[in-house]
Amino acid sequence: MLDNVKERTTPFQREEKRLEKLQNKKRSKVMKAKEQREKNMFKIPEEARKYEMYVPLHAMWKEYIDSLVGNATGAPLTAKLLKADLHGCCLKVTRSKCPSLIGLEGIVLLETEQTFQIITPQNQLRVVPKANNVFTFVVSSQVVTLYGNNFTYRSSDRSARKFKSKPSVEL
Repeated sequence: MLDNVKERTTPFQREEKRLEKLQNKKRSKVMKAKEQREKNMFKIPEEARKYEMYVPLHAMWKEYIDSLVGNATGAPLTAKLLKADLHGCCLKVTRSKCPSLIGLEGIVLLETEQTFQIITPQNQLRVVPKANNVFTFVVSSQVVTLYGNNFTYRSSDRSARKFKSKPSVEL
């Protein structure tokens, strides 16, 4: 008979349960930047630094960019490329203040606000700053020039940003 009797809770106990549920909901499911650094989330392991592994990524990027750009030329092409994701793009450094970077070519593995991490055909992972560098890449048989000084935004911020045209500074 006692099994059928409901357990009574006091208002204080109910409030404690409600607060506990709220705390569980508030717990962040996203890792903080410090935790990501501690766990080496963005470090590419030595055994994964092989150019051949990323050639299919470049092929996927070419399909993506062709579908994004279509037949656009001129200003519409520029607007679409500003918002495009460059992970998998085959970039080449054409001009730089650092002479050792000129001619560096490879597939973009990671893009941050200030840098590109590029894997070269010699299986070297190079970190190239965007500032003071000019990059080129090919989109549907058109050579596109990218001025790094005007491109220092995270790719996620760039996709939602409205750009104003501003003159580029020659190196």
